[in-house]
Amino acid sequence: MKKILGSLLLLSLSLWAKSTYEWSVQLQQKQIYLNQAITLNMQCRFDKDGKNDDVEFVPPSDIPFDFKLLSENRHFEGERQIISLEYLLFAKKAGAFSIKLEPTMLFTSQSAIDNVIIGRDNVNDLETEKERAEIAPVKVTVLPTASSLTGTMRIETKNDIQTASAYEPVHFEVSIRGDGNLQGLQDLNFEIENVEVFSDEAQKSFSLGEKGYSGIWTQRFAFVAKDDFTIPAVSIHYFDLTSKEEKVLKSEAIEISINKEGIKVEDLVDKVDLPSQKIDFSKYVEYLYYLLTFMSGFIVAKLVRLPQKTQKKEKGKKLKEAKTAKELLEHLIVCDKNLFSTEIETLEGAVYKGDDVVLPKVKKSALAKL
Repeated sequence: MKKILGSLLLLSLSLWAKSTYEWSVQLQQKQIYLNQAITLNMQCRFDKDGKNDDVEFVPPSDIPFDFKLLSENRHFEGERQIISLEYLLFAKKAGAFSIKLEPTMLFTSQSAIDNVIIGRDNVNDLETEKERAEIAPVKVTVLPTASSLTGTMRIETKNDIQTASAYEPVHFEVSIRGDGNLQGLQDLNFEIENVEVFSDEAQKSFSLGEKGYSGIWTQRFAFVAKDDFTIPAVSIHYFDLTSKEEKVLKSEAIEISINKEGIKVEDLVDKVDLPSQKIDFSKYVEYLYYLLTFMSGFIVAKLVRLPQKTQKKEKGKKLKEAKTAKELLEHLIVCDKNLFSTEIETLEGAVYKGDDVVLPKVKKSALAKL
């Protein structure tokens, strides 16, 4: 009996005999700047018995870093399974930090897999044993900067015209290209005296890579004025990783001349004030499109109904001018004998059978149907 129990115990232990594994962790840099992006590479190598095992990793939330998954890879070298994770980290606070990484190991025995495959009645889910891996913390120092943006960037601006007529929109575009924490760029606002400013929300075309967010950030504007004005210079502070110093992205101010012999406000269709607050220019155009569509539909409907109203008016006039039951009967038959079937029947009784009829009453009934 003891031998049987011992055999069962050894069998049970063998079913959950965990594979061995080894973690290697590499941080791209040990010293970085605030909001700078760095890569974190994590790799787990199992022994040959770990071909069915897996890893779960949840980035720590108790440290001031944003974790963005760049890649996840599982492959085999011979009989050894290797799981690789690559993250992009953005430092959100200056200081010295010790990043503790605690992935969860998931061990699955071959017998547990076989039980699921053959569909045993007492096995519904794949049984796994979990274990928290112990990895030596990685240390990093985050240096402070005076700006909320970090990376390598350049600014471009363009406007469609330098001279405009009064109330003619001047279109202006600001673009920032480069890489870093471009996702931290905020929409721009312009306050120009006696100028109405319309703007789009900024368009962001980014891709995530080892240098952070790379791509282009663009915001478009339209300025409407009746007098000369200046589009102010755009200034955005950032920390440049190439020179390791604070810099300013700055555009040139643009002078716009207004031709006062151009469009006059009194010539506009709607004499209303332009919006005094910033609005989404794309929505403004969309509203204008809907307004024009509505107006064109309204005009078309009017043109279609005009002949109908004219015909209705003429028919009503003839019905009112009918002096006798016979004359009224002829008009109703010509107009629409199905529509006026009741009135026609009454008038036929009066004309052909000598029945009494109140002509004004019949007219009133027929006119109500027009």
